[in-house]
Amino acid sequence: MIRGSSALKSLTSRRLYSTGVKYTTLSNGVTVATETNPTAKTSSVGLFFGAGSRSEHSHSNGISALTTNVLASQSAKGSLLTAKNDREFNGIIAQTTNDNITEAGKLIASIASNAVDIVEKTDLTKHKQYLSAQASAVEADPKSKVLSHLYSSAFQGYSLALPTLGTTESVENLENQDSLRHLAKHLVNNNTVIAASGNFDHDKLADAIEANLKIAEGVKPEIKPASFLGSEVRMRDDTLPKAYISIAVHGEGLNSPNYYLAKVAAAIYGDFYLHSTIAKFTSPKLASIVQEYNIVESYNHYSKSFSDTGIWGYYAEIADKFTVDDFTHFSLKEWNRLSISISEAEVARAKAQVKTALAKELADSSAVTSDIAEKVLLVGHRQSLREAFEKIDAIKVNDVKEWGKSKVWDRDIVISGTGLIEDLLDYNRNRNEMAMMRW
Repeated sequence: MIRGSSALKSLTSRRLYSTGVKYTTLSNGVTVATETNPTAKTSSVGLFFGAGSRSEHSHSNGISALTTNVLASQSAKGSLLTAKNDREFNGIIAQTTNDNITEAGKLIASIASNAVDIVEKTDLTKHKQYLSAQASAVEADPKSKVLSHLYSSAFQGYSLALPTLGTTESVENLENQDSLRHLAKHLVNNNTVIAASGNFDHDKLADAIEANLKIAEGVKPEIKPASFLGSEVRMRDDTLPKAYISIAVHGEGLNSPNYYLAKVAAAIYGDFYLHSTIAKFTSPKLASIVQEYNIVESYNHYSKSFSDTGIWGYYAEIADKFTVDDFTHFSLKEWNRLSISISEAEVARAKAQVKTALAKELADSSAVTSDIAEKVLLVGHRQSLREAFEKIDAIKVNDVKEWGKSKVWDRDIVISGTGLIEDLLDYNRNRNEMAMMRW
């Protein structure tokens, strides 16, 4: 085995930081990546492989999630097994006590080694019913529906546009042979990572996995780049109580040097919820505008990244159907400011919020485990929180303005909406809001 570490040379004793990611390359070529935390109360270890809905086509949409759900349904003494299904990777995570992490590692290795046998012996009927119910739930929830169709519209014509869990129609036609073909292509040594987080010894876990893991050799499948397309999808439904909309521009990928810059830019506009006790004290200018005119119930800005591309924008819920156009106007005009008049104070506040959000997202061992796997699979390595914070702190006002000029100002947008969207006016009107006269 080849052992190494990306841990920082000088470590802080603050609870915020862990000991950094340690890597071991097993004799079969699989990477074991772990992050130990002496204060962790539980540990998690997971098997992850690059796949997700981006590895599918319309006829096999949902096969990644279905296969992963089958593997995660195995009995697990002393561990809680869950499936992780994303657009670019899938995983099976075992959450357990710190003392039982070695046994959990053996369990994960056993599932990987016997994946083909497990799928061959499994009746997929109940698993397909469960996955179809999950897919239906996405369409039944307005927010999930809007965002799912936003991706589908932005990357139409590419596999990145496919729903993560498939559709009820595509899932119904999936068979065991589809899962076996999926495993043969994606569950291979160069496309697999075993990640773990908690309070345990890295070397002992790596040794346990080495002794129990058998996996096929294979190359990492190539991913076809996806192009962003300015477009819109409207799903008007007057039976719903509100308008649910999302507007976005082409964002940054995980591998982009502007990954954190995009997150800071989104945090400048932040989140707003009208019925919150702190609504009147929300800092961004947009929050003051929408409260003055009472034109939106809630919104949140986001920067969603995939391996090579991303989406940057907002999701909003509007109770008064006649103020939809008002909100889109004011929100997009605020976006104009990103390249013109953003202040030092706004950037400083946004940087603090991004750092807080990053730390909050990694609050438990399962979340850390998934994050390690995602970054190692899609980027090739994972930065520590300290390294991420240093990059965020280095962002200046001029950096944000230059990013706004290149990525937001007068750029094509993608629009998705459902509910009471009668007042969501035509695409060209909203596209024209992406710039203004300057003199």
